[in-house]
Amino acid sequence: MSDPGVRRRGFNWGRIALVVGAVAALIAVVFGVRALSAPVEKAGAPTIPVPSPSGTRFTSPSPSPSPTGTESGTATASPTPSSKPASSIKATGDFDWSTASVAASGSSGTLYRYVVGVESSANLQANSVAGTIAGVLNDPRSWTGDGEARFALVGESKAEVRIQLASTKTAAAVCGSDAAASYACAKGKTAVINAAQWKTPPASFAGNLAAYRTFLINHAVGLLLGKSEADCGGKGSKAPVMMPQGAGLNGCKANPWP
Repeated sequence: MSDPGVRRRGFNWGRIALVVGAVAALIAVVFGVRALSAPVEKAGAPTIPVPSPSGTRFTSPSPSPSPTGTESGTATASPTPSSKPASSIKATGDFDWSTASVAASGSSGTLYRYVVGVESSANLQANSVAGTIAGVLNDPRSWTGDGEARFALVGESKAEVRIQLASTKTAAAVCGSDAAASYACAKGKTAVINAAQWKTPPASFAGNLAAYRTFLINHAVGLLLGKSEADCGGKGSKAPVMMPQGAGLNGCKANPWP
């Protein structure tokens, strides 16, 4: 028999359901926050093919080349003018002829009327070159100084003698020798000066272009006059103008005059 004085307590199912719901909601919130903060990972290949980019195509730039003559990238100075024969001017065989006139200096000696021709590929002005040559040949330090020869610059139709600036190949064709054509040569009534040499003085002239051109003129015209080539007379002495000074001085000092 039950004790009438004891009151039985029954389960409060409503309160229990409320607690369980609250716990479930709390768990859902916690897992939701974790899901939001976790990194997203994509596995597998895309189901839709991705097209290649269209338009301009770019390639990786090639590395910049190092300056010529050095592997370290340090620039090098220009080389000393070489005394080796130059043959960089293309041979065309076409000449531009001077049209200027310059009277001969002096009144005695054989008169040589000459015209100046410049091979077109040399990129030189014929009248400008002719003016330089006339200035040298009329100088008393040149061949006209001994009274045996005089030189007058005339037009092509009146010329008896030709002084040509030519490429090595063309000069060789005129003179018949590659070695002689590398600097200056003469054949018959034609004197030839290598046009590449005219543009660049060798080391033997220490970069003095005007002096070297004076030498080339006097040497070539000397050959035309029948002068023989000469050698250095001794260390420290003045080089003879008929010595091929462009190829080396052999101990002599550069000298552009006869």
